[in-house]
Amino acid sequence: MKTITLLTNGTRGDVIPYIALGEGLQDAGYDICIAAPIGFANLINESKLNFSPYQGNPSDLLIEQGNSTPLTLGKSFIHSIQSTKKFITQARPLYRKMLQTAFEACKDSDLIIHGLPTLWGSHIAEGLKIPAVRALLQPLAPTNNFASALLPFRFSIKGINWLSHFIVTQLTYLSWRSEINYARRTWLGLGSAPLLDSSLRHFSAQPFTLNGFSEQIVPRPKDWNEKQIITGYWRKEVTSKQVNKLAEIQKFIESAKNPIAIGFGSQNTKDISSAIHLIEEALNQTNTQAILTIPSKWHDEIKSKNIFPIDYVPHDWLYKHVKVAIHHGGAGTTSASLHAGIPTITLPLAIDQFFWGERIYKIGVGPKAIPQRKLTTEKLADAIHVSLTDETMKAKAKTVSEKLSLENGIQAAVSQMRKII
Repeated sequence: MKTITLLTNGTRGDVIPYIALGEGLQDAGYDICIAAPIGFANLINESKLNFSPYQGNPSDLLIEQGNSTPLTLGKSFIHSIQSTKKFITQARPLYRKMLQTAFEACKDSDLIIHGLPTLWGSHIAEGLKIPAVRALLQPLAPTNNFASALLPFRFSIKGINWLSHFIVTQLTYLSWRSEINYARRTWLGLGSAPLLDSSLRHFSAQPFTLNGFSEQIVPRPKDWNEKQIITGYWRKEVTSKQVNKLAEIQKFIESAKNPIAIGFGSQNTKDISSAIHLIEEALNQTNTQAILTIPSKWHDEIKSKNIFPIDYVPHDWLYKHVKVAIHHGGAGTTSASLHAGIPTITLPLAIDQFFWGERIYKIGVGPKAIPQRKLTTEKLADAIHVSLTDETMKAKAKTVSEKLSLENGIQAAVSQMRKII
């Protein structure tokens, strides 16, 4: 039996789709292991997959820093650049330990699957002399159809679009190339890494990639080569038994006239008191009631009866029970609200969240994204009002959900993997 290791990192939203994909591959007859930071032990141990932990998660350093969050544009451009530089400096020693322990975690593999937070997994596979497959939750292959999905703003200019992919991809690669080269020489028994990221080389040298999203949401670019496979989303069903405080949540939702869900993602805003006040005012103006996902240390700050605070609740379950989803626009969270068939309001903060916010708006299932740096009570209240009253938007959200329900991204991915191993 062939052993496939899914090498993941990042946030809960990065790991959950890999668990779903791993369970699908395991059901297809492969021996599956997930290699991830030790902090995800509880999440992965709830699945039926083997867990091989390693040390280090740079995403733990991506803590909200007011208007200067790393890897995005805050109200102060200079502070944002300084914050990104500080993040890279702090992450460098962490990267070395992460690469070393991840290499150990992958040693018994016949093939490695890796994603955006673990693009360095291809170097580990090279050191182990085994194949590697990229499995991404966002489109990273260069195209002229749209600008890089990792930019903290959106534009679309033919020619410049492709160049933005090249620049962002190469800068990301060069930021960590010294740590990758250290690992290649010290543990992997390899020479220096090439100067150009593999995905930017000639078509024949580009990595085979499974893209875990739907063509309903991101139409396949005509300038992608045959190695770019769009499978559909990788999801697993969430049951009510997996929901904490189920009875209390259901009681709140049943008593609400217009129940909605609000969350800011893993990187919550630093000025949480102001954010809570803003939300309370927007709910009052729109006569809505919200399940607010927020760390428990802030629950005492909430005084409004229109808010039910909770540490975490699975989005795939929650969004089926509310009228509107308001979230940061992460890939996994966006998938959940799209499948639920309700309008989505995106409040992007960093990385690919702006891209998904743009897609939500362009396919007509939500209002224009509101960057968290520009969020106001009036903007949020207006977006909620539109989402509750725009019948065309609500109908479009249901239609998109129905089309997505006909897809099976995991089975499509399994079919592709059978051709490789």
